[in-house]
Amino acid sequence: MVGAGLSGRRVAQVILNMTYGGGERLVQELAVDLEDAGARSLVVCLDSIQANTAPLEARGIEITLVKRRQMALDAVALARLTVLLRKRGTQLVHAHDLASLAYAVPAGLVLGIPVLFTEHSRHYLDARLRRRLEKRLLCLGVRRLVEVSPELAGASVARDGVSPRRVAVIENGVDLTAFAGGGGELFRRECGLNEGQLLVGMVGRLEDIKGPQVLLEAFVRVAGNMPQARLVFVGDGSLRRELEAKAVARGLGGKVRFTGARPDIPQVMGGLDVLVLPSLSEGLPFALLEGMAAGRAVAASAVGRIPGIVQDGESGMLLPAGDAGALAGALAGLLADADLRQRLGRAARLVVAARYDRRHMLDAYREMYASVLSREGQGREATWK
Repeated sequence: MVGAGLSGRRVAQVILNMTYGGGERLVQELAVDLEDAGARSLVVCLDSIQANTAPLEARGIEITLVKRRQMALDAVALARLTVLLRKRGTQLVHAHDLASLAYAVPAGLVLGIPVLFTEHSRHYLDARLRRRLEKRLLCLGVRRLVEVSPELAGASVARDGVSPRRVAVIENGVDLTAFAGGGGELFRRECGLNEGQLLVGMVGRLEDIKGPQVLLEAFVRVAGNMPQARLVFVGDGSLRRELEAKAVARGLGGKVRFTGARPDIPQVMGGLDVLVLPSLSEGLPFALLEGMAAGRAVAASAVGRIPGIVQDGESGMLLPAGDAGALAGALAGLLADADLRQRLGRAARLVVAARYDRRHMLDAYREMYASVLSREGQGREATWK
């Protein structure tokens, strides 16, 4: 059995916020799967618990806030985290962002328990040497640095100076069955679509790094020639008000909708005709895998792991990051050709089914947890390497 020996173990997931996002998704998946394996899970947030706690609460998994103050290192929050982990009998700490790692590593050292770190992206590192040095130092205190793509793993070694012996790759995966049934009619009605209209969508945070402004500009160019096209942004972020104002100013107030963050992503994906990922930087986005699993035609920036998943013209369309003109051209072609959308969508689902099933991801983490927690696993080769 994969991950044998986890029964009775106690593992804490540490992340800044609980809301809707890729890192938060992984935290939930891991916490629930550990419970299925007989372990006990704890989720600790250091900044806020905003939303999306139902999957944890349904399983009786404790999620708690240890509020940190905005400073380099809040010693009071660190002490509270350490006390909490000791009281819960935690045997392993798994951090999911660099700021959380800054608390997990010293807490792990005080308690004498191992620390893991999953890095979901690196846009915050590439332009800041101090951040890369901070990561290199903190990774001296982790048992394994888990990267969600080979590209991130290579950068951690080459650019950040992390020892390759500490680095492992476990790519994200999604539940294929959740995205198999379509079910997007209700979402399309919610978006006000009529028969014959086509829905383009972005699912993700409305922040600069995700490129929503690039998508809006591309849609402005498309909408003038394709009156049946509609656009929906599913997610929240600091750019939402600015984007809403721009849509109105460009005369698209009736064609562009903003739904905010929401939990019914299978229904959202089922309702789209085209999914767009206009990101300027990525690791391995869950939204990409979910859209492909739902059989959607995808137009995505050629950044991070995306070109390793999407074969241009075969299972989706790849565009230069930040190029609104190229994205507009791709959208025009996709919206004008239903056969092309269907062909790309079918191929996309096959790619995810073959390589990115959630069970494979969770089994790899189970094996890593069991290996790290087992004396026999120290220094031993494992399949997640």
